[in-house]
Amino acid sequence: MKQKIIKAGPHSLSVVIPAEFVHALGIKKGDTVEVETDSDKGVVKMKFKGSLLQLTLPDSKEAKKII
Repeated sequence: MKQKIIKAGPHSLSVVIPAEFVHALGIKKGDTVEVETDSDKGVVKMKFKGSLLQLTLPDSKEAKKII
C-alpha cells in the first residue's frame, strides 16, 4: 500500500493510518502511539497502546517486492 505524505503543521509531516487498520485496532483520536525510527534504514515502527496487534512495515527488500 502506498500512502502520501501530507503537511500536518508548519514544521511537521504525517502519514494517514488507513481506516481499516484503525477500526481493527480500535484506535481513537487522542490515543498515543510509541514511535521508533531508524534513519539509517529508513524505518519507522509504531506501537499502539492497548492493541493486541502491531503495525509491521516491510523491510526495504520486501517493499520492493510489493511495489
